[in-house]
Formats: sequence, C-alpha cells, structure tokens
Amino acid sequence: MANYEMFTKEEALKFLESRLGVKDVQKRRISNPQTLLDDITTSIQAHIPFNNMSLMSIAPEKRRRPTLEEIKESVVSGTGGLCYVLNVALFCILKALGFDVVMASVNVFFPRNHILVYARDVNKEGDVFLIDSGFGYPTFRAISLDFEKESPEFTDSFIEYKYMKKDKKILRLHRNGDFGQRSAARPVYIDGWRVAYVARCYGTANIEDFYLDYDEVYTFQSPIRKPFKTSFQTNFRLVQFPEKRAVIISNLKLMLENESGNLETILMEGGDEGILSAVRRYFPVIPEEMARQAVSQWRKLYLSKPE
Repeated sequence: MANYEMFTKEEALKFLESRLGVKDVQKRRISNPQTLLDDITTSIQAHIPFNNMSLMSIAPEKRRRPTLEEIKESVVSGTGGLCYVLNVALFCILKALGFDVVMASVNVFFPRNHILVYARDVNKEGDVFLIDSGFGYPTFRAISLDFEKESPEFTDSFIEYKYMKKDKKILRLHRNGDFGQRSAARPVYIDGWRVAYVARCYGTANIEDFYLDYDEVYTFQSPIRKPFKTSFQTNFRLVQFPEKRAVIISNLKLMLENESGNLETILMEGGDEGILSAVRRYFPVIPEEMARQAVSQWRKLYLSKPE
C-alpha cells in the first residue's frame, strides 16, 4: 500500500495552515524545506496530544490496530494517539506535500514498537532527516543525519538528547531531564547517556509492512503468556507541548514544565474524578466519555482500589 493517499495536497495544506498554524507551506516547501519540517513536527507536538486514550478506553478483548481512516480522523479532530497514529499521519502529510519520505521501525524497550519518518533529499540530493512527532518526548526539529558518528546535542523542553550511529542503527540518547530509565528493566548507558531507542537506518513507504507489529502493539494479550510490546496497554498517558512547554499526565501524576525548563510533579487528588478534571483542563480535546472509559479500564486492569 505504498501509494495510499491519506491526505490530498489540498487537505494537507489546509490542515497545516488552518489547524496547526504553519505559515507559507507551499512557498517554504521550495525555498526552505528544512525549517518547514521543523515547524510541522513542532506544531504537531504543540497542538495534538500523544496519548493512549482511544486504546485504553476500549475493553481489552476488543482492542485492535486503528485503520488508516481512523488515524486520519484522530489527527484531523485533534484527539491524537500513539506513535502509529501521529507518525503515520505525519508521513502521509509530508508525502502529500511532495517530500520523499519513508517510515522506519524502532525499538523502545521492546522490538519494533515505535515508528518514525525519514525525509530524503530535503536540502540537497542524498541528505536524510529524521522526523518524530510521536515519541512522547519532545523533538522540536528535523534531525539531520549528516554526521559521522554523533549529532550535536539538543535541548527541547525538559530533555537533553542527541543521536548516534552505531552498528548500522540510529540511537537516540537522553541525559538531563530523562525519566525513561524508570520504565526500563535494564537501562543501557553510553558515556552517561541513556539509550532511549534504536532505529533502523532504512525505511519503507509501504504502511502494510508495519501491520503485524502494530497488531501486536494494539491487541491485548495476557502478559503471563506473552509480554506486551508497549507499556501503553497498562498506563494512562497524555503528553503535549503547547508553546513548546510540556504538559504530561502519567497515571496519577500531573507533570508541568516550569519557566526553567524543569518538570514539576503533582500527585493528583480526588481519585478518578481528579484525573478526569486534569484531562478536561489540560487536554480539552479528549472527549469526556473516552477519558472516563479509559480511567475505568485502567482501574479495572491494574489498580486494586481507587486512590
């Protein structure tokens, strides 16, 4: 399905300019494509939440990979989703604008459970940029892969990060601001930097190549028989970066980025209604019933009693 068209060029332009506020898309596609990519990926993270509400709100036995039509609806409506939703839509939008793009598989704690986009021949023939709007950590730029071993160090929002080429893979590394080590059974460090993910260097334009992997990501199976490929079958998570500043709900915690670029953590009170109140305040685009069902399913599966 390499020729699948989720967005026409006109739809992509309208979405970027009217919904996300990206300016002069057609002009910059020719005159300055790299900064256009920067603005597109940043605007997605600012306006559309990374979250697992649509997954968590469904009874475990009914969970499944979203269709391409559902992906488009989730992005256009602004409700967002996980990486498969956000970065597949990103790929289709960039393709509609005429960029040469492919998608690549990534390992985040588990094999092939994340997806990102490579854009080729952006500024010149042969260059490659990594674009990731659906990681949950901020990446407010298209990352040039025109480096020999390591990229420059970047700081976006609360996280310090860089990229490394190693064993024909692309590694994303985190240092200051990182909290992913809490989720890793055996975190891997390189000179004080945690390996946040490992990506393939090559990609594909055929979305069907990812179907089997994301059937496993989205389908609920007993972790006793087969480990989950993602923590989002077990966690309640919403992440967004309005004005490039982090707002995160992670289970019972609300994390807000302060003016110094650090996360302040608040333990939400009031049980389920306290969580729902925070969702309404900080993520008003999430439908009330979806959020309520997500909290209910989360409680049933993983918490023995309300807090």
